[in-house]
Amino acid sequence: MMRRNELWTTLIITVSFLTIFCVGCGKKADPRYLHLNYPEAVSDLDVSIDKDGAALEWSIPEERGHAGHVRILKSVLKTDDNNCPDCPRIYIIAGYLPLRDLRLDEKGEFVYLDRNIRRGFLYSYKIVICDSPGICGEESNTADIEIP
Repeated sequence: MMRRNELWTTLIITVSFLTIFCVGCGKKADPRYLHLNYPEAVSDLDVSIDKDGAALEWSIPEERGHAGHVRILKSVLKTDDNNCPDCPRIYIIAGYLPLRDLRLDEKGEFVYLDRNIRRGFLYSYKIVICDSPGICGEESNTADIEIP
């Protein structure tokens, strides 16, 4: 039979082990491999109202590598008094399109038209550039537009 001091020592060691080795840093994200070259993030995403919907415009960074697809992320928030526009947003994938299927405007920027918008909502967009095998870079800046 263990003595009381040995029992406490065992308990303290067990709790210390669980605290040190089982608690993570709290940062959760997609795993990244260090030896891969990820597509560079877009930093100039902009959104404006077009007669047919919300027009997103951006340019691909100079070092586009093997950029093949763009993932368009969208968040929708109803603009009434009960919502919190500064609260964290939930984004869904609104599109995953090959870059060759997107049109270029007169400035040489890529353009995507979101026709699925309604009055009384705040729309927030981000895009992610992915290469041909499907390896994606970081999210772009956020572009917001409110439809009164």
